Amino acid sequence: MKKMAEDYQKTKEELEKVLKRMKDVEEQNSMLQRQKDDMSAQLAAGDSTTADLEEKIALLINQKGELDEEVKDLEGRLEGLENSNEGMTDKLQKKDEQIDGMKKNIENLESTLHKAEQDKQAKDNQIKTLNTEMARQEESIGKLNKDKKALEETIKKTQTDLAAEEDKVNQLNKLKQKLESNIDEVCTISCSL
Repeated sequence: MKKMAEDYQKTKEELEKVLKRMKDVEEQNSMLQRQKDDMSAQLAAGDSTTADLEEKIALLINQKGELDEEVKDLEGRLEGLENSNEGMTDKLQKKDEQIDGMKKNIENLESTLHKAEQDKQAKDNQIKTLNTEMARQEESIGKLNKDKKALEETIKKTQTDLAAEEDKVNQLNKLKQKLESNIDEVCTISCSL
């Protein structure tokens, strides 16, 4: 882009120089034309001067033609540079639009990221609360398991004690039956006496 601007400026400067030279040549041509006219009036002074002036005029006309072609060439180059400059301006504008679009995408992504970080923080807080609750529940379960184990041991001891008591009751019932049987015998014997 900078090179194109430099080429454009250089071409513009060259065009100005050529136009100035062309103006100088036209002034010289005009001056020579006046001199020719003056000399034509003094034609009697000699044909050689007229021939020299005609040569100079022909030379100046050739130079003017060359300068005209150079001006056309420079104008063409200038027009090409201007068109190229317009194309570059369009491309630059499209790039600016793409950059604006990307900036909006970045802003949207940053907003989404911020929301995601907030959600993550909220979830982390929930997880922390749940972990605390789980630890409390596990502690309660541990206490309940200890209580259960103690109750199971108490039940086992009670069952053992109950079995022992039942054995005693059974022995006492047997003894009672035996005593009742003995009493009945004694009664039977006493009654028969």
